[in-house]
Amino acid sequence: MTIRLTGTEDFGEFCEDVQFNDYEGKAQLSTWFGQSSFYWTFLRHNLELVIFNNEYSQPVIFESIHDDLPFLTSKFFLSGGMRTTTPNVPGVIDDYEEVAGYNYLFFLPDIREFEHFNPKQRTQCIGIYWYPELLDSFQGSFDQLPTLLRQLIENPIKERFHQPLGATTPAMRLVLKQILQCPFREKLRLIYLEAKVLELLTLQIAQ
Repeated sequence: MTIRLTGTEDFGEFCEDVQFNDYEGKAQLSTWFGQSSFYWTFLRHNLELVIFNNEYSQPVIFESIHDDLPFLTSKFFLSGGMRTTTPNVPGVIDDYEEVAGYNYLFFLPDIREFEHFNPKQRTQCIGIYWYPELLDSFQGSFDQLPTLLRQLIENPIKERFHQPLGATTPAMRLVLKQILQCPFREKLRLIYLEAKVLELLTLQIAQ
């Protein structure tokens, strides 16, 4: 049997615990078909950190509809993985996998996608949601940025992409561990996590 969850409405029916404060939120799903948790941290108006953990006893397909906001997503899979199908999206492979030990960068506004999770497999992933104008907040030229990012910043027409960037490097793994084991709370936590997220983005863009 395959469980299908359609959007936030269906997902919300299964959430046992949803809590938010000014800068952080968490949702805990615990049902007969498995467990899943999501932890959001809002660092700036154009920078968010999300930590995903899930393990299901049944195959699960989660359908989501992306809005048209022009944010990028950086993903780092620490364990497990998932298969994603994106039907009828020009310029993007319509069936691909994201797996542990690798990292990905994508820009996919205004699409419908299906995330497929295998049963009895723990998936842990750190995601960063950020906007191109984040780069504008730092002085200097964009000459050393990868072509995909330069085009996204400079061109009025924004083209979608999903880019596998290769294996997660030892330097990235160290920062990911530091994010998961953040030793601070409240304001100091935000400062620490923002510094680590920017460090992680720097390593990914350099890769």
